[in-house]
Amino acid sequence: MKIAWVMSTLCLVGVVYAAVYQRQDDLVKNKASPAEVKKEKPADAFDMVKTVEDGSVGIAMMTKQAADRLQNQIHSAMFEKLCLALSQQAPYRVPTVGTPRRGAVAAILRWHCEHEVSESHKPRSIQEFFEQDWIKEGGQAEILFMQRATRKGDRKRWSGHVAFPGGKDEPGESDEDTVCREVLEEIGIDLKSEDYLRVGQLDEREISSIKDNKLLMILVPFVYLQLIPNSPPFQLQTSEVASVRWVPLDFFLSSQPVPYQPITEPLSLVRQVHSTFLRSCLDLMLGTITFASIDLPPTTDTHLFRLWGLTMGMTKDIVKQVDTQHSFFYRLTTRNPTFSRLDIGLLTFLVTWFKVHCSQQTSTQNDWDNLYWKSIRMAVVLAIVFRASVLLVLLKLFIF
Repeated sequence: MKIAWVMSTLCLVGVVYAAVYQRQDDLVKNKASPAEVKKEKPADAFDMVKTVEDGSVGIAMMTKQAADRLQNQIHSAMFEKLCLALSQQAPYRVPTVGTPRRGAVAAILRWHCEHEVSESHKPRSIQEFFEQDWIKEGGQAEILFMQRATRKGDRKRWSGHVAFPGGKDEPGESDEDTVCREVLEEIGIDLKSEDYLRVGQLDEREISSIKDNKLLMILVPFVYLQLIPNSPPFQLQTSEVASVRWVPLDFFLSSQPVPYQPITEPLSLVRQVHSTFLRSCLDLMLGTITFASIDLPPTTDTHLFRLWGLTMGMTKDIVKQVDTQHSFFYRLTTRNPTFSRLDIGLLTFLVTWFKVHCSQQTSTQNDWDNLYWKSIRMAVVLAIVFRASVLLVLLKLFIF
């Protein structure tokens, strides 16, 4: 019995030893060479990335060189996504009756490298542009803004405003002819040259009369991509343009809040009254409207670039092609204006709600924006009628 127990124990030990020996032999046979270990090590130890809860890509453990390379890949991929989305977008076109005057502006994009790059062949498409080595080596996407010159007698309506370069059309011009001519005249950039590629077009904008809501002009925003690494020098038309500035696209895509300056103005209808006394009365009755604006990041240029209004809305249309959830700038631009007179704000909401539910054509954000501003005008008129009626009732009760 003891002999059988000893024999079974020895057999069990032999089986375990054989299994361990076979495992060690497999490990030796499958052991990677030093070159392979060296090749695989960065992927295991240094190139570890994690997905952050908000969906962005962050760095867990990484060398500085690998981190810079990954960051550049993220930026260039996002920029490529933006350009491709703009090229495939079908812009909203304003339905018109007759032939209102048209205007066109250009949002010019570029990839700015931190080091000098020698020019190679000129790409002919968006795909070819992003396949170039100098795009992959590092840099950031930027968008061009200009500040209009301050002119006397302009009543501060357009003077000093931040905008995209462009202007009104001339007889016989197409929209693209208009924007190319205006950009060449204002900042000296030839968009028809091989150095630039038309990427796409944003939604058209209505510019209407404050007085009677008549359509005055249709604004057509184009987007162009600079294909060369080195931007040509600007030649500013000083009578129209005070300064230009390249702004990183990351500024608009960042989720971090930045200081912004709300703009407060009297309601637009007040400007149409020429009597000083009556204008003061209407100003007191209607109060003010406050809407968002944001200061673009400063450079060596001393000019203050404050973005608001139409140009801010067009910039929002560019940003939304990439991110609408995390961008602080995008969330800021979607806020409705506020009114110092609460009843006007309530009337605006009610009129807009009624129009939205009665209309079958409010399918785009731009169309809804136009409807909202028209509702403000109607709300102002209703407020004037309501308050005038109350005043007449009070006068009748206490005076007559």
